[in-house]
Amino acid sequence: MARKSLTKDQKAEAIRQLKAGGAVSTVADAVGAAPEAIKKEKALKLRQSEATTTYGSVVTVRLSPEEVHQLDRLKGVLGTESRSDVLRTLLRSSVGMLEFPAEQASELEAIKHELHKIGVNINQIAFAANTRKIKLAKGQMHALDDLRLTMPKVRTFLQAVVAEQRRRGVRLFKAFIEGEA
Repeated sequence: MARKSLTKDQKAEAIRQLKAGGAVSTVADAVGAAPEAIKKEKALKLRQSEATTTYGSVVTVRLSPEEVHQLDRLKGVLGTESRSDVLRTLLRSSVGMLEFPAEQASELEAIKHELHKIGVNINQIAFAANTRKIKLAKGQMHALDDLRLTMPKVRTFLQAVVAEQRRRGVRLFKAFIEGEA
């Protein structure tokens, strides 16, 4: 029976395999642990590493009643769940950090992961063709070369999309602040 808690070595190996794109069930089998333990470790690592983390140091501030009222009002405008989320969002926005909603962040991460897998597959096909393990027709080799040339352009495009989101977020934040003044 698989262990429910993970040893330090199992945790390290599980995180390494998860970062490499391994599925929870596959990683659980590989490290000899229960899938629930792997899911828990994955959630913990994501919470510690993502921009929306609540992991870290506690910072205390004193606010006037009017400031608290404005903070609560901003909480409603931003659609956040807590005052801490509002303060984190304000701080991150003020220094230009990008913070996507959780759904968008996971979708972008999934796209990034799929693109990586596609790139790996393209490289494996090219390697097999170059070592004569498989024989590609001339048209197939041209298509493969086109893919190899297009993948960096897709990556650059996605980076531009993320950069534009960052610029929009900063502009929206500045507009909100200017509207309050």
